[in-house]
Amino acid sequence: PAPAISLFLATNIQEKNGAVKLKSKLQRLYRTVESLIVRTYDANTKDRLLQPLKKALARISPKEAKGGIGIYHNEHFTGIVRIPTVKADLAIAADSFHIKPVLRCAQSRRSYFLLALRSKYAELFLVTADSTTQVDRILFRKQHNPQISNGRSKKKWLFEKSKARFEKELNLNMQLAHQHLEKYWLQSQLPLLIAGQLPEQESFRRSCSYIHLLERGLYGQNENLDGEALSDLSLGTMESYFDQLDEQAIVIFRKAEAMGLASKDIEEIATAATRGQIESLLIAEDQHIWGYLDRDFGDIQVLSKQNEATADDLLDDIAELTLNKGGNVTVLPSSKMPEQKAIVAVLRWSDSATALTAKRLDMHLIFNSGKSKRSELRA
Repeated sequence: PAPAISLFLATNIQEKNGAVKLKSKLQRLYRTVESLIVRTYDANTKDRLLQPLKKALARISPKEAKGGIGIYHNEHFTGIVRIPTVKADLAIAADSFHIKPVLRCAQSRRSYFLLALRSKYAELFLVTADSTTQVDRILFRKQHNPQISNGRSKKKWLFEKSKARFEKELNLNMQLAHQHLEKYWLQSQLPLLIAGQLPEQESFRRSCSYIHLLERGLYGQNENLDGEALSDLSLGTMESYFDQLDEQAIVIFRKAEAMGLASKDIEEIATAATRGQIESLLIAEDQHIWGYLDRDFGDIQVLSKQNEATADDLLDDIAELTLNKGGNVTVLPSSKMPEQKAIVAVLRWSDSATALTAKRLDMHLIFNSGKSKRSELRA
């Protein structure tokens, strides 16, 4: 139930006595949210809400680290989560929790599976923005490596037979690894990156038809590398992959805009979100538009600043509504947003003249294509 308090503390302080300064910043965040609550709610509600929060904050000892922490609190719940993308302190008291800082690292493009193919076993790791966790491990059956002895009596056909046996055993091991581990990535739809020698990777790819399996892998010996070391090696590959996905989201928006199936107007986007009309939403991670959203009809009221306790970031509310209606949300830096807008959307349908014209053109092309095919059949 409202009010829902969301606090975000940036912990990347590179100064002496950093822990002391972080504690002081946390207290300032508490005083900010306290002033917001006092303006709107009575003393009893204020005490019921803020006293438990004050006690919870007193137990926290924030440490200097990349990103920061998010604290979510209402009368019945207090949760703390590590968020590697926090860049500035923020305090919000609204009708719902503020999720935008979490979306940037929680959306699938910021997490991935890393499969390490070793000589005797395979390990699957889940890599997130701030941790690498072993998910599962499977032992391989014993493999016989093909070798040629120094003696002249060793026949070529014997080596070829040994090689064929090795490839058969390798393929069997890769199939077993795939069957045992695929349940993890299929349930999540996260990208899958493979690390290992070329023969193992090629064999595994023949068994795996997962749509999010990356074509590029990490090649070379990895027998003595743990999950953390492998994830460090994968950073360059995955950052390039994430950047490509961000660019794809922008390209899709541009194409939709040309067909009249896009919007850059926040009022139109808010209404579309309530209708389930948004296919893809792009929002700026470092911008805020404070106000109120009617979640039933999409009407919005924009405020000049965050001066009321129940006001929320409209970008956050529209993102939450879009996700609830089955749409996709991509959080980008302002520098990557089209025309530096705070919010843009790709629509599933539109009644605009441009969209209707594009639809008629598509139908015309389909109709003419059908006519030509019928003519070819008659001929």
